[in-house]
Amino acid sequence: MDATIQRVHQLLQSMQGARSLDPLKRLLWTELNYDRVNESIPMRGWPDSAEEALAEVPIRLAENRSQFGVFHVIYCRLKPEHGLRVMPQRPVISTLLAEYPHALYIFSDYEQKRWHFVNVKYDRDAKTRRLFRRISIQPGERLRTATERIAMLDLASISGDLFGLSPLAIQQRHDEAFDVAAVTNEFFRDYRQIFEEAEAQITGIDDREDLRLFTQKLFNRLMFIIFLERKGWLEFNGERGEYLRAVWRDYQREKASRPDANFYDERLKHLFFNALNNPANRNISAGKPYPTIGKVPYLNGGLFERGDYDKEDSPVHVPDAVIGQAIERLFYAYNFTVTESTPLDIEVAVDPEMLGRVFEELVTGRHESGSYYTPKPVVSFMAREAIKGYLQAVCPAEDPEAIARFVDGGTGDRADAGDLHTMHDPSGIRDAEGVLDALRRVTICDPACGSGAYLLGMLRELFDLREALFFRRKLDARSAYARKLEIIQRNLYGVDIDPFAVNIARLRLWLSLIVEYEGQDPPPLPNLDFKIEVGDSVLGADPSEGLGIDMFRRQEIDKYLELKAAYLQAHGGEKLTLREQIAAQKAKIAEWTDASERGFDWMVEFAEVFAKPKGKSGFDVVITNPPYV
Repeated sequence: MDATIQRVHQLLQSMQGARSLDPLKRLLWTELNYDRVNESIPMRGWPDSAEEALAEVPIRLAENRSQFGVFHVIYCRLKPEHGLRVMPQRPVISTLLAEYPHALYIFSDYEQKRWHFVNVKYDRDAKTRRLFRRISIQPGERLRTATERIAMLDLASISGDLFGLSPLAIQQRHDEAFDVAAVTNEFFRDYRQIFEEAEAQITGIDDREDLRLFTQKLFNRLMFIIFLERKGWLEFNGERGEYLRAVWRDYQREKASRPDANFYDERLKHLFFNALNNPANRNISAGKPYPTIGKVPYLNGGLFERGDYDKEDSPVHVPDAVIGQAIERLFYAYNFTVTESTPLDIEVAVDPEMLGRVFEELVTGRHESGSYYTPKPVVSFMAREAIKGYLQAVCPAEDPEAIARFVDGGTGDRADAGDLHTMHDPSGIRDAEGVLDALRRVTICDPACGSGAYLLGMLRELFDLREALFFRRKLDARSAYARKLEIIQRNLYGVDIDPFAVNIARLRLWLSLIVEYEGQDPPPLPNLDFKIEVGDSVLGADPSEGLGIDMFRRQEIDKYLELKAAYLQAHGGEKLTLREQIAAQKAKIAEWTDASERGFDWMVEFAEVFAKPKGKSGFDVVITNPPYV
């Protein structure tokens, strides 16, 4: 490791739980060669949303001054109630940008244990909206990506002239260092190489496509474990931050005396099928660690249901070399985050969206069936346009421009790009409670959901809008976890013909939910079997006429809805009982419809959506990237 990079790495390690600015000052003033300043920035005239976010006045810690201008490094300490959440940072940066357009912004939580380095870049593809990009430094964080990227900010490595470095030249280097595409492209190249090596070594599966799907499922399961580690919910021999590596290394010591041992058979199968998901639907390690896998919560993960090649007598053999390469060369070589980035707010790390991209790129036959990965800015644009149209239709008393400012955040010709986009602006909304009610009851469906890009996009937009109503209008007071759980339960529906795609979509929704849970005892994840479903949405019967509800049928629909609502949170024997009751109720409803045996029966599967008066039946929003064939 280069000496400078090594010193940067050591200082970033010191910042993990530092409770002090000293490591940050040494990093900026000594290793990255910025001039020392350490000067307070007054907050006179600041907007309330910005001033109320901070525990103390910002500090201009460092700078580089030349005849061309000044590049600044500004530190901000958030109030205790904010933790290190992104939402309070946005109005602070937008306020500071007016005076400090060329700058690196550094935030910490109140305890100075967690840190964000924030770069602001104008995104031409998004009509010059400001793009906020973050590098996270937190206890237990793997620092390879952060070290490499922050070391690029060293002024000594930037070419200048006799008159010094211009702020624009420094800003360009910062823009390059915070380019998440470089990180994700590198990860994907390594992923593809190690994936194909694994595919060539796994034996016991003759069918080429089955082999690829098995390998993909194995890698997705391992990646899910890595994401769970970020929450600290898995523990082995006292290790939480690198749980999977700890289990692997313990196994390696055992294998020294048992050459015929196999990690997949003896450790991973137990972790996948008896812990994260098990027939009893319970936490097998409650009370004490399980010897071979430690403490693992039951999470109700559908990704861990046994398939044909997961059975105990399966002929499949996964060599230890496959697992070792994946662990050491891939999953512990990169920084992972459980927070999915938005098009204008990005963490420079591997986020859960990579599950979707890997699936679309590597699973055989997706492109042949017309399935393509949808870029995040496209998803966000379509989601916002759909929400604006919906709100204008159901809230006709609201000014369309006020709705646009609320949903888009003030971007476009009328507003300073970035200021209001980073904080959805509900100030022009006349009936905020009415708009909140509309957001809480909207039904949204992606009939060709693939790995869930549009479902996640809609979840993100609805969550941000409701969070803004709370932050700015003090409505919808509940935890972020409860708010996101309600959106998943009440607002989102999806269908795809590919069962594996449906599993990935469910998995990404689960990951988006668990990031919001605070604490060490997470509740089991919701059952999404009757929310994101497998089926051919093209061949299904036309549901446009609805179900023709009379009083008797209304009662049956209500019962069906109650059963499905209970199933979302059910576990153990209750889950199995409810599944049987739902199947029986579904059969009753199917007798009223002209159901197609070939396609997806919308009126039966989502009867609660289609059991509405004529003219109002069906989903409020249908959004999709359709199959291109």
